[in-house]
Amino acid sequence: MKINFLQKKPFCIFEIENFLTDDQYKTLYDNFPNISADKLIKSKDLKYSFTSNSDTYQNNKNNECIILLEKIFDESFFLKLLKQVKKEILISRKNKPMNLISLIFRKIKVNNTLKKKNFLEKIFYSCFKYTFEFSYMDKNSCIPPHTDSMAKMISMMMYFPTKEIENQKIGTTFYNSEYKNFQNKSLGLFLKENKFFFKKHFEETITFPYKKKNLYCFIKSDLSWHSVKHLDIPASVTRKSININLNM
Repeated sequence: MKINFLQKKPFCIFEIENFLTDDQYKTLYDNFPNISADKLIKSKDLKYSFTSNSDTYQNNKNNECIILLEKIFDESFFLKLLKQVKKEILISRKNKPMNLISLIFRKIKVNNTLKKKNFLEKIFYSCFKYTFEFSYMDKNSCIPPHTDSMAKMISMMMYFPTKEIENQKIGTTFYNSEYKNFQNKSLGLFLKENKFFFKKHFEETITFPYKKKNLYCFIKSDLSWHSVKHLDIPASVTRKSININLNM
């Protein structure tokens, strides 16, 4: 697993190029779940999604995309990844003592369910949970700037472009800002009334290309501002992604 760091300050952004083989990508692309809108979560900014915590996910467990996804992203993968970016995670949570204890002094376990810990596990183990989210975004939809939930450690994205939008700069966009927001409070930064504040305090930096086979990642911090800008794409296509989240 070769990591390419795109930046380390003010927060860590990295990618793993050609993370998927051609065959793996084809299986995920061809079997990307086709779910009716009434079974999806709809945000006010027109993003549709479902997560691995949902009944929709459980009802599609036999889907070849989901089967392969769970095979690729298992405990072994996350333990290898954590080993390579542990320093960057520690820096991102340097002001969170209990988080540091979890990362430094305890053995780490990673799973995709919330399991009740026994007495010894509570003392000697840190149990982290990973989740999957399938995202569907159409023309004019967006995800306003935010820093992610406090529990999240690493966010990972895989994109599934059609020919019309492949390699366009419609992946996640990142910002430099002095405005700290570890609590991930909603600021409505895409609203017209906040346009001046946004322009003054946020500088757009990196935007991931909407490119297949790569794994795009960043580490949550109090400054990990990111968004998906309003999509100017054909009405006939959908921006599809699988988001993999590792949570404390």
